[in-house]
Amino acid sequence: MVHISVIVPFYNSRRYIGSCIDGLLLQSYPAKRYEIIMIDNNSTDGSAEIVRQHPRIRLLHEPKQGAYVARNRGLAEANGEIIAFTDADCVPFPDWLEKIVGAMGEPDVGVVLGKCRFAGRSALLSMLAAYEHENDNYLFNSGIKELYYGHTNNMAVRKKLFDELGPFVERNRGADTIFVRHCVDRYSCAAIRYHPEVQVRHMEIDSLRALYRKYYIYGSSSRDYGRIVQMGSSTNQSRALVFSKVVQSQAYSRMESVVLFGLLVIRVLCRVLGNISAAWNWQRTTSANVTTDERK
Repeated sequence: MVHISVIVPFYNSRRYIGSCIDGLLLQSYPAKRYEIIMIDNNSTDGSAEIVRQHPRIRLLHEPKQGAYVARNRGLAEANGEIIAFTDADCVPFPDWLEKIVGAMGEPDVGVVLGKCRFAGRSALLSMLAAYEHENDNYLFNSGIKELYYGHTNNMAVRKKLFDELGPFVERNRGADTIFVRHCVDRYSCAAIRYHPEVQVRHMEIDSLRALYRKYYIYGSSSRDYGRIVQMGSSTNQSRALVFSKVVQSQAYSRMESVVLFGLLVIRVLCRVLGNISAAWNWQRTTSANVTTDERK
């Protein structure tokens, strides 16, 4: 049976970390076949003390700030053939690891990306959740490498890929997408698989406002890592196709379809605003650096 290392970085995550730990410890996968490594990234809210209450968990400390720095610290200590990543504000489903191993059954699959459910259960959030799932189904079956991305809140990677490609690039955001794209460049899109049965619940997304805030952040970060890997965007035709599939699969009425369309317009606006904000900040920083150099 495959041995798995679960890696979870955390920083001031007291609000959710207990639920995350419970989800990890209650997996249906045999306890002897997986290890849990949690990396404290300079928390000051007592998060590490909660982790220390569970002797089965290996607690590490990474003084250099950054989630991907912390993940690399855990990766250096991992013994598993498969590395499973999630975040401290996510709660894996009980069969999470079991489903990961099943998804890795094909030897050509190197990276598995799972489904992130929202904590909030409102009708509007459910609509956006249905769209995100159908959109990921489209993206990861498109064969268009510029559309592929990563999300380490629910992602598993064969350890040998890190041995071949190296650890995550140490950036604030987007290093998971950069890694996925390097895998695609080395092997092909077939090495990346989206498996909706591999599920975690994202506890931070408990309201529409929280989700739109995330969309803004995603738009900002995509501008940043887009300078390293070429990113594409869905065409209007593909968006319409995904929208149509959601409406059909969910049996939405005409009014519900109009509501979903409005929610998606706001989704796009949040991403665009995040992208514009990142571009403006980058230009301002670049101008400031040029001015400083000229004064030297």
